[in-house]
Amino acid sequence: MDSASLSYSYAQEAVGAAVVDQLRRTRGWVLFFSVMLWIGAVFLILGGLAMIGISLLGGAAGSMGNFGGMGMQEAGVFAGMAGFYIVMAFFYIYPALKLGKFAARIKDLTATPSEKNLVAALNEQRAFWKYVGVMMIVMIAIYIVFIVVMMVVGIAGAAAGAM
Repeated sequence: MDSASLSYSYAQEAVGAAVVDQLRRTRGWVLFFSVMLWIGAVFLILGGLAMIGISLLGGAAGSMGNFGGMGMQEAGVFAGMAGFYIVMAFFYIYPALKLGKFAARIKDLTATPSEKNLVAALNEQRAFWKYVGVMMIVMIAIYIVFIVVMMVVGIAGAAAGAM
């Protein structure tokens, strides 16, 4: 074999120690953020379930005329907030999974420094950042719609007040 094919096959099989070391040193922070996202998701789900309980108990107490019970409208607001919290938890779960997989692929790369393992690790990182980018675009779009709606409502309110 000539040296060009040897270097190519070597490049396909091994990854430099410096690359592996940088990713190995990143792994702890990746795991930290993955765990924080999981904790956030669990708290959102628990908060949502607690709000469902409050809306059921408060709505029932209010409908029986008990002192301190909430009306059906307030119970509905709590139920709506509960649904929002639970839906938000799912937006935390996907990036938590991707960061956890990224950390696992870094561990694989550390054990076997091959290009295949490096590509697998970088693919998990790419998927995480793609999700973050899409969520950022969605949030910007929501903000733009919110700003336009608030401007229209403000102008309509000012016009109605002037009459």
